[in-house]
Amino acid sequence: MVLVIISGAILRIVPLGLPFFVTKWGGTWLWGMMFWCVTTLLFLGRYPFRAMLVAILLASLTECLKLVHTPLLDHFRAERVGRFLLGRHFALADLAVYAAAIIVATWCARTSFGRKFLKASAGKTNRIS
Repeated sequence: MVLVIISGAILRIVPLGLPFFVTKWGGTWLWGMMFWCVTTLLFLGRYPFRAMLVAILLASLTECLKLVHTPLLDHFRAERVGRFLLGRHFALADLAVYAAAIIVATWCARTSFGRKFLKASAGKTNRIS
């Protein structure tokens, strides 16, 4: 999850000279992946379909928050951090990219490699606590 967050921040903030398409849609893809990582951790790798649905819902809600305009939110969005975290403009296409990223992540996790990785991670977590 940390790798997804760092990758998304680097992609959006650091001027790498990449085409706009890559930074815009890559960042959007990684934003959806971040929500998948968080919900998968919350569900401890169990109930992948539920985790997927919750991740899609949360990612969609963050996009729909762009439709809400209050002085406080607009002031926060005017700042660099607010622009990075909340964004300014609602885009229906972002919802599709979030959903696609989350569905692909869920599918990958359900393959044999993904299951082995999740079980190994869950096993390490259970031994520590």
